[in-house]
Amino acid sequence: MPGTFRQKACIACAASKRRCDKQLPECRRCSDRDEDCVYPQRKRRVRPSSAPDNGRENLLSPDNNDERRLARDNSVQALSGVGLDYGLWEPVASNNTNVSVPESVTEYPQISPPDSTVLPVGANLRPSCTPLNVVLPWFLQEETWAMQRVSHEQDRVADIDLQSFIDVVEGMLKSWVENGYNGFIHRRLYQSVMPTCVQDAFTTYTAYIKCTPAVKETILQITDERLSTIVHQYPPNTGDTQGILNHLARVQALFIYEFIGLFGGSPRLRISAEQQLPTLRSWTAQMWETVRRYKGDDATMYHQGLQWTENDFDIEYKASSELWKVWLLTESVRRTQIIINAVSNSYETMTRGWAECTGAVMITARRGLWEAESAVQWSKLSSKKSPLLVPSVQPGILISQYAAEEFDDFVKIFWTLILGPDKVQCWVDKSNHSSSKLQAA
Repeated sequence: MPGTFRQKACIACAASKRRCDKQLPECRRCSDRDEDCVYPQRKRRVRPSSAPDNGRENLLSPDNNDERRLARDNSVQALSGVGLDYGLWEPVASNNTNVSVPESVTEYPQISPPDSTVLPVGANLRPSCTPLNVVLPWFLQEETWAMQRVSHEQDRVADIDLQSFIDVVEGMLKSWVENGYNGFIHRRLYQSVMPTCVQDAFTTYTAYIKCTPAVKETILQITDERLSTIVHQYPPNTGDTQGILNHLARVQALFIYEFIGLFGGSPRLRISAEQQLPTLRSWTAQMWETVRRYKGDDATMYHQGLQWTENDFDIEYKASSELWKVWLLTESVRRTQIIINAVSNSYETMTRGWAECTGAVMITARRGLWEAESAVQWSKLSSKKSPLLVPSVQPGILISQYAAEEFDDFVKIFWTLILGPDKVQCWVDKSNHSSSKLQAA
């Protein structure tokens, strides 16, 4: 039978040879003197599993550390998909067109407690990475990266002006070099560091749109040389967030050179750009495959050490900031994949009369999420309403259920390419009319 444990005097009282009342969590003398009260750690003995807890655990024991670590992990898990509302929305299934959109987007399913929610075995996780009891955020769920194609029931649209779409994309690129962001390059994407390949593409496109006729040929020659150079770069060899960013950077840089080559008016550069279109598609597919396999393995919100100075606010702030950064990176991948395939297909249709539908991933369509300038704004909007992570190439059921003002401008631009400008404008006008009637009432 194990002996009864007798609490020893705290270190401060013992050192000063003063009487210690041995109270927990701190003795009265240390409390009155505003000193740190630390009791000597007793030797840990192996006890039977049925032994009752005496309720007098030392505050500095490893068990207590584990409790604080568990509390921190539960806070992080809440931010990533369990505790906050925005983690509970399921994406619209691409093959479930018989269910109304409100049922598949805005219903809140019951989720089991964190301890019983585990990732499936073999879910592309490296050893000792994402904890098994952590639910992936809604935007990292594997089904959201499934490549989808235009529904067979989608009516063919004959009045689509492809050149108008190309002009809109050109405006996006101008916005990037003038304002630092656009519909598929987030304002925070390269805030910390801009890879060299993106720097070169940025300066090249800036010179291209501002050049005079006298130097335009020189700019096109520079573009051709940089296009020839970048296609010989080796792909990133890591699958963490830095690897995803490197994939995204080289894809966006190559796309900018391709855009200048295909639509810049130089026959020689157009030939070079056409030859590299398969490379652009291949790189985009590699980028998509890398982010599809990503499970948040390197996210610091899962692996931060225990900090005694951190309070609940600090823990939640760090977790929400980390979540927002991962979202804007992966959402940039989604939008870049969509815009590249749309531009490539448009060019092939304009030049040879047809293009093969390569499919597109889901996209976060809720207005305001892409424009959010901080993690606080993003988290607030995400938890207030469904983020509308929807199939990007199947807009028909969505426009029948939602008002146009709820959707991102980038999404509506892309849907114009699928539905035609008349149908999208009708949707916008109808939504505005409905809003006016509600305000009048």
